[in-house]
Amino acid sequence: MLSTLARLSCMVAAVFSGITVLTACGISLDRNTQAADTSPKLAAVTIPQAQELFAPFILTVQPGTTVTWQNSDTESHIIMTTWDHNSFLNPEAFSLKVAADQKASLTLRKPGLYDYFDNTQARWDNRDHRVAANKDVRNYPLAMEGIIWVQGSIEGLSSSMTNTIPRGKDDFTSDFLAIPQGGTVNWHNSDTDEHFVALVPGWSQPVNTVDPGVTAIKGTNGTPGGETKPITFTQPGLYYYYCPSHATINTSWMRAEANKDASEAPIPMEGFVLVTGN
Repeated sequence: MLSTLARLSCMVAAVFSGITVLTACGISLDRNTQAADTSPKLAAVTIPQAQELFAPFILTVQPGTTVTWQNSDTESHIIMTTWDHNSFLNPEAFSLKVAADQKASLTLRKPGLYDYFDNTQARWDNRDHRVAANKDVRNYPLAMEGIIWVQGSIEGLSSSMTNTIPRGKDDFTSDFLAIPQGGTVNWHNSDTDEHFVALVPGWSQPVNTVDPGVTAIKGTNGTPGGETKPITFTQPGLYYYYCPSHATINTSWMRAEANKDASEAPIPMEGFVLVTGN
């Protein structure tokens, strides 16, 4: 009996000795380190006073994040998704009203892009399927519009997409496209004049992760039928681009704004490509 107790005592001593050695080596055995992070996921968008804009224009969050809009303006504002939707665009619709100097929040759980606007300061253009600024807003031609990217896996995306520049329009047919990592977007120019695809400067990862440079696409005046230029996206991210010939960059808000002589003004010649990870 005594020999059995002695052996047990040696085993216990060895275990505690091992713990001492591990601790001395900087290895923690705290049980709490294995617990999942249960802290809330929070993000914020500001409505600055007398600007009729959302800041930031693009917000990136994880699924389950609660987004709060802080209205620092002296009047109430509407926050609502646009009517276009598919597997990656506006997977959940929402509509909120936030009073002056108040907050409004909601939790976004489904991965995808959420395109929202204030329909008291901007309108939905049914022809172009874009948000257009009201003429009397302070930062015209910028519309009171915002993008939220909820990161995560999206099934069923095609690895090759085409975005056409229609004849007689300074616009891209699709405002939003989504492809998997390694996918390609083919820009085809059906217009007469040359157009360009370039990233909007000022953004950092995961927005505009890799800059492919400026891509020139000849119109029907330069190439019979118009030119097609492919861009392959090797890295995940949200790519925000514009045509420098028909839009300029508002550096204060890091957004493209339509040139006065652009055919679709005040709607800018811009677009977004969501590239999901493998």
